[in-house]
Amino acid sequence: MAAPHPIGAPSGTTGQAAGRSLDELVGDWRDASILGSSPASVRRAAAVVRRFIAAMGIRSAGGIDASAVAVYLGRLRAAGAAEKTICNHRSALSGFCACLVARGLLARDPTRDVPVRRPAAAAPRWLDEAELATALSVADAAGVGPEVRLALATGLRLAELARLRWGDVDVARRQLLVRLAKGRRPRAVPLSAFALAALAVQRERTGGMEHVFPARRTWRGGWRWLDRPRSDRAWIDSLAPVRLAVKKFRDLPGKSTGRAWHLLRHTFASRAAQAGVSLYKLAAWLGHRDIRTTELYSHLCPGYDEDIERASPPVEAKGASDGQLPLPAL
Repeated sequence: MAAPHPIGAPSGTTGQAAGRSLDELVGDWRDASILGSSPASVRRAAAVVRRFIAAMGIRSAGGIDASAVAVYLGRLRAAGAAEKTICNHRSALSGFCACLVARGLLARDPTRDVPVRRPAAAAPRWLDEAELATALSVADAAGVGPEVRLALATGLRLAELARLRWGDVDVARRQLLVRLAKGRRPRAVPLSAFALAALAVQRERTGGMEHVFPARRTWRGGWRWLDRPRSDRAWIDSLAPVRLAVKKFRDLPGKSTGRAWHLLRHTFASRAAQAGVSLYKLAAWLGHRDIRTTELYSHLCPGYDEDIERASPPVEAKGASDGQLPLPAL
């Protein structure tokens, strides 16, 4: 959860800001930050700041100091919060404090004096062949086979699946366009035969609707398709049978929306890396802005690459007659 960009006050408004309550200042920061961050990120950050203010009994901007921040984050750690959660809370507090500094209500950002340990990068989890077969079988029986299959064949995020429209699917060129990606940059993802087969099934199911995976409206005695994106809850609930059937889904940490669907994205990336797909190509398919994110899958790349021979010195003839190869000098 990146902290929203701090928004300062125009010249001459410091006195007005000083007369506002902390709750009003948080509201001002939240409303202005929506210009530079997603509404969901801003809401989460504002909730963290309000939780900090309430927990520490702070009544004015001047009461926010390094000691209060350290105690608050320490309580989170004692309660069992993960390192990533602690970093996210510190980031949210830093964004709000930067806003207070810009408004002249704080001399400096106190979160800078409270270092936290960055979370270690964990190796991604993915489904092995047996788990994959079970997941596909259960998904087909539950009526979400095309959704699960396309996720496994493209690595799309849950939000990208939900927003996908038929106008973004180019069967002739065998690719789909992700217009509203997380990095706010559109990207093209190639479509395998597996992906095209899943899309063909879905096209037959939903007819000529605009959305590839439309919502469903149910009532007593039946249901019908609605040509609009499904809710997050509908996507999560639809994967429940698969989560029950495959233990690796249930063992995932956290409760964030779409985390179980993200395991399918990790499976796509892991299988691609194991098959020898270039990490740079994989980063483009996944929509990673930083190749270091894709490097989480580097340990899955094939151990031997014949290109290493082109980068190595030639084997010398000495010692070859008796079956011994020279060792490189260290």
